[in-house]
Amino acid sequence: MFQKIVELAKNQPKFSSVPSIPTPHGAKFIESTGIISNLIGDKRPLNSSEISTLFFNSTKTGFISSLSLAFSQVAELEEVRNFMLKNVKLAGKDADSFDAILRQDHLPIPEKWDAEITDSTVNPFSDKLIMFHAAFLVNAALSYYGASLGSSFRSDIIVNYYKVFTHAMEAGASSFNIMVKHGWLEKQPEAIDRKSLAQGSEK
Repeated sequence: MFQKIVELAKNQPKFSSVPSIPTPHGAKFIESTGIISNLIGDKRPLNSSEISTLFFNSTKTGFISSLSLAFSQVAELEEVRNFMLKNVKLAGKDADSFDAILRQDHLPIPEKWDAEITDSTVNPFSDKLIMFHAAFLVNAALSYYGASLGSSFRSDIIVNYYKVFTHAMEAGASSFNIMVKHGWLEKQPEAIDRKSLAQGSEK
């Protein structure tokens, strides 16, 4: 069934292929531990782990950019709209950075969805739900960037992940502040504060 779906998708005009690499003929082993030279010198080709994480993060981050653009059209509060527009720029820039690395090895990049967004300005969701989705996607991005960082061995890719991680942290802080300001963020259960209990018992 999966193969039939893939074959059908390939016949569609908007089909976006995924990167592929030649099947290896036997095992090969790393002969050098140096990665710093990759930052300014000739870069080795991307390995399979780096390709898969770059492609996935480009897809996910491109989706965040498109969804933020759609949310910016329908959000009611100005600060929510401004947050979404800022997210469009940051996420779009981050997705482009992943695409640029993939293009260096002549690999395909994911399709973007901006053209699929309608011109509707009618809000189907509350601003609270919109911000919840935005905060969830930022949290997911931080998790995926961290995992991707651990599986990358080229220093230019590592530097790029540090940069996009910083952007995600910035977006996360902004979303947190907006949600706390409007009382939209429920406090999670916490461990017992033993120190406060002990200080209270002394009074």
